[in-house]
Amino acid sequence: MTRVIALLAAAAFLLGCQQAPADAQLTEPERDEVRELVREYILSNPEIIEEALIELQRRARDREMRSFYTAIEANHDAIYGDPRDARIGPDDADIIIVEFVDYKCSYCRIAAEWLDSATERYGDRVQIIFKEYPVLGSDSIEAARAALAALRQGEDVYRAFHHEMITASGPLPSRRIDSLAQMAGVDVAQMREDMQDPALMAQIGEVRTLGQVMGVTGTPFFIVDGRVIPGANELGLEQALQAALAG
Repeated sequence: MTRVIALLAAAAFLLGCQQAPADAQLTEPERDEVRELVREYILSNPEIIEEALIELQRRARDREMRSFYTAIEANHDAIYGDPRDARIGPDDADIIIVEFVDYKCSYCRIAAEWLDSATERYGDRVQIIFKEYPVLGSDSIEAARAALAALRQGEDVYRAFHHEMITASGPLPSRRIDSLAQMAGVDVAQMREDMQDPALMAQIGEVRTLGQVMGVTGTPFFIVDGRVIPGANELGLEQALQAALAG
């Protein structure tokens, strides 16, 4: 047993970054013996592989979250202070929720139900900032351009149009975008004219760059009072909102 412990201790030095003491250096036969001991232990306790994978995933998530928060701090003004973004709720709201959104994203439709609930429950205590982040092809880009063009007709018009598009399922070709816009009370002819403004595509490009810098790989992506919630994680969103309201 003493020999086994010594061999494993020496192996730990070899697997780490420390310089092993002279008497802990292993000969090749001893290395083979350590490998066999490790192999037998793993075969006898296969659950350690699962535990190791879980720990690796946890560490990867921790690194990812640290990266998100570093990026939020570095890009605070671009995230919260862009006057071109659509906003629902007062500027003096207690809680700010930022969403990177794509109108073709089915998960964004799910998350929209939670957002509607949050604004209904907490009213002026909550402001939502929408970042148009089309990642699902040309239809998504056209829908984002249409939304930004509709925003020029007023935030109420944008909100109605946003609701029509985000709750619509299936493709969003031009004719359907126009139909949804008309249902929302948008001046469609003016919207189409404004959609030709290169400034809209420039804005979408800047948001895309911001998302890439932050590591936003999909939609929806939320920042709730500074807390990152990737995906349509309604439980996580609600917990983050309640913690922010309590704080």
